[in-house]
Amino acid sequence: MGRRERNKEDKQRRLEAAGLAAFLEDGFTGASVERIAEAADVARGTFYLYFRDKDALFTTLIDRLFAPLLGSVARARDALAACPDTPSTFPVYAMLAFELAALMIEQDGALRLYFAEARAVGAGGEGVRTRVRQVHSLTVSILEDAVARGVLRAHDTRTAAIAIVGGIDALVYAFLLDRTTAADPAQVQAEVIELFRHGLAPRE
Repeated sequence: MGRRERNKEDKQRRLEAAGLAAFLEDGFTGASVERIAEAADVARGTFYLYFRDKDALFTTLIDRLFAPLLGSVARARDALAACPDTPSTFPVYAMLAFELAALMIEQDGALRLYFAEARAVGAGGEGVRTRVRQVHSLTVSILEDAVARGVLRAHDTRTAAIAIVGGIDALVYAFLLDRTTAADPAQVQAEVIELFRHGLAPRE
């Protein structure tokens, strides 16, 4: 890689780091392109060489969490659809829990941004909620397929999906608040998945 390319990558990294800091401190609405550019030590015009606007920068940051998260859930959905019985689903759930836990540790900044904007009014909050709805939809499709194949009992899949995603959400937030007493992310994912898997198992 040449010096010009390294310089471009360095500027983008600085802009992303400054953007994350600004969004976390002032929220999406309060953050400004001017402040982000100044913190990154670049001209305001340089910002627009890398990002169309602050919405694009926010999307880049939040998708560091959601793009791989959606990918992991989609892979789990496809793997679960091929499981012939309940015991064969166990390794799939375990792998999903492992992948999500690793992602949350790796993308700590994006995770904090998610929690900061999840209930905020405005474009930032709506961008986050749009992605959460995608997670809900994938979870619903997993549950509906499992019900159709008799792996899980019949239930309100949309309500269950909200409860599953919401339960993981609350436990991960507790972990971020106090890492010394809360469960680690791998345990969080595994416990919630185990809870709902047994709770929705077919009745004997």
